[in-house]
Amino acid sequence: MQHPRQHSRRRFLKHSAAVTLSASWTLGADGPQPSWADVPVESESAELVAARKKAQQRRRRLIYNDDGCGPLGSPAGNTAEGFLYGPQSRMGALIGSQVDSVFICSGATHVLTHPTAVAESYADVAQRYGIGGEWDAYRVNMRALEGLKTDAIQLTIDHCRKHKLEVCYSHRINDIHNTFLEVERSTWFREHPHCWMGKPDEAAKAGGANSPKHWWSALDFEQPEVPEHLARIQQEVSGKYDVDGMEIDYFRSPMFFRPNLEYQPATAAQVEILTGFQRRLRQIHLRAGNQRGRPILTAVRVPATLAACRHVGIDIETWLKQGLVDVLNVGGGYVPFTEPLDEIVKLAHGVGVPVYSTISASGMRGPDNRYSSVEAWRGASANMWQAGVDGIVTFNIFPSVGPEPRFADIGSKETLAGRDKLFVIDPIRVLEGDLVQGITQSQALPISIPGDGKSVRASLPIGDDLPAAGKDGRLASADLRVQLSDPKAIEVVEVSLNGAVLAVAEQDAKTGWFICRPKPEQYCQGRNELTFRATRVAANGESIAAVTHVEVPVKYQ
Repeated sequence: MQHPRQHSRRRFLKHSAAVTLSASWTLGADGPQPSWADVPVESESAELVAARKKAQQRRRRLIYNDDGCGPLGSPAGNTAEGFLYGPQSRMGALIGSQVDSVFICSGATHVLTHPTAVAESYADVAQRYGIGGEWDAYRVNMRALEGLKTDAIQLTIDHCRKHKLEVCYSHRINDIHNTFLEVERSTWFREHPHCWMGKPDEAAKAGGANSPKHWWSALDFEQPEVPEHLARIQQEVSGKYDVDGMEIDYFRSPMFFRPNLEYQPATAAQVEILTGFQRRLRQIHLRAGNQRGRPILTAVRVPATLAACRHVGIDIETWLKQGLVDVLNVGGGYVPFTEPLDEIVKLAHGVGVPVYSTISASGMRGPDNRYSSVEAWRGASANMWQAGVDGIVTFNIFPSVGPEPRFADIGSKETLAGRDKLFVIDPIRVLEGDLVQGITQSQALPISIPGDGKSVRASLPIGDDLPAAGKDGRLASADLRVQLSDPKAIEVVEVSLNGAVLAVAEQDAKTGWFICRPKPEQYCQGRNELTFRATRVAANGESIAAVTHVEVPVKYQ
C-alpha cells in the first residue's frame, strides 16, 4: 500500500503516542458515559479518504490470523529472530505464500502479549498472581523482548513491512478462555465481577460446556465499564503501533448480553449498545489515522448471517450502511464447507465493503481427520470463492517453519482451478455454548431419513464447474460418497442428485459407506440438492438411519 505521507518510526511515535479523542469525547474512567449511537464519525481530508479507499480495496488473497501467543512460550521466543523465525514461529511459513495480510492477535481481551499501560500483559498477571508452569516462559520471554525495546506486535509489524504485507491488530473483545485459564484473569477483570455474565459456582451447575452459562467469564456489554475498558485498549494500540488496521473480533466469543444465556436474542436496546460501541471504536481509529496522516482501517469479524448477527446484538446492516466498517471478516470457520455467505456478501458489496470468509483448522474435521487434508482446504475455499468472497481468513492454523502447502493455492479461483479437491457437507454441528448462537448450521449433518417413505434433503455446495471439466476432458473422477449410521439401511435408501436417482456402485456393509458415480453433467456449480428416501416403510415409521457423511473427492487429469 502506498502511504500518502512517509514517517520515520521516531516521528510516528512522537506524534501518535498522545492520541486522544476531542475534549468532549475523552474516555472517562468512571461515571456515565455519552451515548455514541448517534455521534457523527470523525471527518477526513480528501487525501485520507482516497488513501482509505485504496487501502480498503487492496488485494487480500489470504488473511492470516496468528491466533495469539505465537512462539512466546518457546525457548527461542526471547529474541527477535527466535520470535519471528524460530522453531514455533508463525511468520516464516508465510513468506512467498498467498498470504497478503497478517492479523496479529495480541492475547485475550484484557490480558495481552504486549506491554500496556491501560490493561495488563501475560507477564504482568503471571508475576502479580504467582502463576507459574508454562506461563513462566511467557513472562521471561516477554520481559526479555521488553528489554530489547520491542514486543510481539512490533516484531510482527517489522516482519510485515519487510515483506510488504498488510498488518492489522486483532482484538478479541470477549474471549472466554479465562473461564479455565487463571492467567487470563486480569486485575481489572477480578475487580469487576458485576461485569461477568455469571459466577463460577453457578456455571458448575450449568451442565457442561454446551450451556452458555458454563462460560461465566464472558463480559456483559450492558455494563458501561466493559465497552469503556475495551475502548481504552483500542485507543492505546491505535496510537502506539503503526498498524494498517484494527480488527474488532466479535466472534471471540459471540455472546454479549444476558438473554443469550437462555438462547434468547439480544433486545433492541442491547443492539443499540453494540452499535454505539462500534461507532466509538470507529471514531478512535479515524482520530488516530488523522493524527498520524495515514488511515487506520476498521475491520470486524462477525457471524456469517444477518440473523445470527442480530441474535447476538450485532446490527451489521446498519454498521455497513453507516460506514462503521472498512473490512468485513465473517464466520468462525466451524462450518467451512457449507457456510451460507450469499446474503452478507451481497449486503457488504452493495456498499463497497470487501468480505473475507473464515476457515478454521478446528472446523476441518471428519473421519480419521480426513478433512484436514490440502484437498479439503481447497474444496472449502472453492465454495467460498464461488459465493463471491474477496479472500479467505485462516484461523487456528499454526504452520511450521517452511512453506505451508495450504497457503499455496487456496487464495484465488485461478490457482485453485484444476487442482484436486474434496467437497463435503459439514459433518459436525457445533454445540459449545459460547459459540453456538453465532453459527448458522442447520445445513450441516447428520440428518435423519424418516421411515415413513418421505424424503429428506441436504445441500452439497460444489465450487468447481464439474460439467465443464467433464465436457473438456479435464475431470478424472467425482464420485459421490455417503455414509449411513446403520449399514443395513443402504439396501432400502434411494439417493437422488438434483432430481436424478443414482445407483449404488459400491458399498461397505461394515462401515455404512456407499459410492455412487454420477455423470459430470448431473452436478452443478454451486448448491447441489441431495434427496434421501426410504424405499421400504418401517413398521413403526421411525428413522431408518442418519446420513452422517457426504463427500465428493474431485480428481483432475
